[in-house]
Amino acid sequence: MRKLIEGMVISLIGLSAVWGAYQIPAAQEGETWAGLVPMIVAVCLSLGGAIIVIGGFTESTITKSNVSFRPSTTIIEVSGLAVLAFSYHYAISAFGYLLPTALVAPIALYTFGVRSPIGLAVSIVLCPLVFHTIFFELLGVFPPYGTVFDPLDLIRS
Repeated sequence: MRKLIEGMVISLIGLSAVWGAYQIPAAQEGETWAGLVPMIVAVCLSLGGAIIVIGGFTESTITKSNVSFRPSTTIIEVSGLAVLAFSYHYAISAFGYLLPTALVAPIALYTFGVRSPIGLAVSIVLCPLVFHTIFFELLGVFPPYGTVFDPLDLIRS
């Protein structure tokens, strides 16, 4: 039953994200639509939720005697990740793209289980570089500029 509810909630969030991606205005002639990546992520999230629901239907019934209750830390982990995402969103609007990405990348990687100090240190440089190359150079999306301070101003001058 729990998997069914989790899958339905994930699918609902994914469908909401699909609707949100459709709210992004169409691209000019010859440009890439800015909603392409959010739409792909939203569709994958919806499909992932559907797969969880299907898995919940096919899961065999477990009797109470075989189940041991263990408190889940999932809510705490997801809440922490949500706070990180909102902080990152605010930091991008205030400080541009490069600095917040360099600070948040190792925290997110640590949250997902990367514990190598070298890997976390490399992510400070590599993540902003790779993401900048993919989105702003290859896809032609304009980087968000910070209102308080933007490291791109130092790089461009």
